[in-house]
Amino acid sequence: MINDISHGPVALVTGASGGIGGAICRRLVADGYRLAVTDIVAGPLDAIVEEFGADRAVAFVADLLDEEAVTGLPARVHEEFGRLDVLVNNAGVRKITPFDQLPSAEWRTTLEIDLVAPALLAANALPLMLAQGGGRIVNIASFAGLSAVRGRAAYGAAKAGLISLTKAIALEFGAQGVRVNAIAPGIIETAMTSHVFASAELQRHVAEVVPNGRPGTPDDIADAVSFLASDRSDYVNGVVLPVDGGWLAGQGAARL
Repeated sequence: MINDISHGPVALVTGASGGIGGAICRRLVADGYRLAVTDIVAGPLDAIVEEFGADRAVAFVADLLDEEAVTGLPARVHEEFGRLDVLVNNAGVRKITPFDQLPSAEWRTTLEIDLVAPALLAANALPLMLAQGGGRIVNIASFAGLSAVRGRAAYGAAKAGLISLTKAIALEFGAQGVRVNAIAPGIIETAMTSHVFASAELQRHVAEVVPNGRPGTPDDIADAVSFLASDRSDYVNGVVLPVDGGWLAGQGAARL
């Protein structure tokens, strides 16, 4: 059944209930998008739908470790809205574990959620986008995919793979109107981590390693998504955009 609002582009955002995911949703709604929001539990998604209204957002509960749920999600969104213009692969999992202590289960879970699920979502969104003449895929990667960070071997490997995947899809489908780019957030302060950033020691550290002198915010990431999802970025394809206040310019990650 097609959603009552029959105009406006449609964006599918994974990990929508997190701090960055929520900011992305708010920015895209402000840009005129209708949203398909997904996460692993219903409660936070229901709050998003309530915030924006059922005519602007529809919730899809999905476990990214469930291949059938992942591969079928783009078609469910298309069935609901009649189109799919933008896919934002934002969901992810990250643990800090020394490499020699990484259990195989953690490797598999991290790779499945941070790399395999985005790949499957993109693969199943592409035919829908191609039938419309094009679309946008924005992958939320990480500075850890560009510069190694202690204790994050699995996470960094998955995000490096996501960056490579971004370039591969852009290369194969750019001529058909699909733009695929990645964002590599740096140090980002969210509501869940604000207590950590209250530390005077961490504030001094951020001021030392980040040229902008502050941690990033979810809105900083949302602004970048807004640009890459729009026609303003039509000639931007296959790139990785660090949103890190200049941190990586000075090899900040190596100093963690």
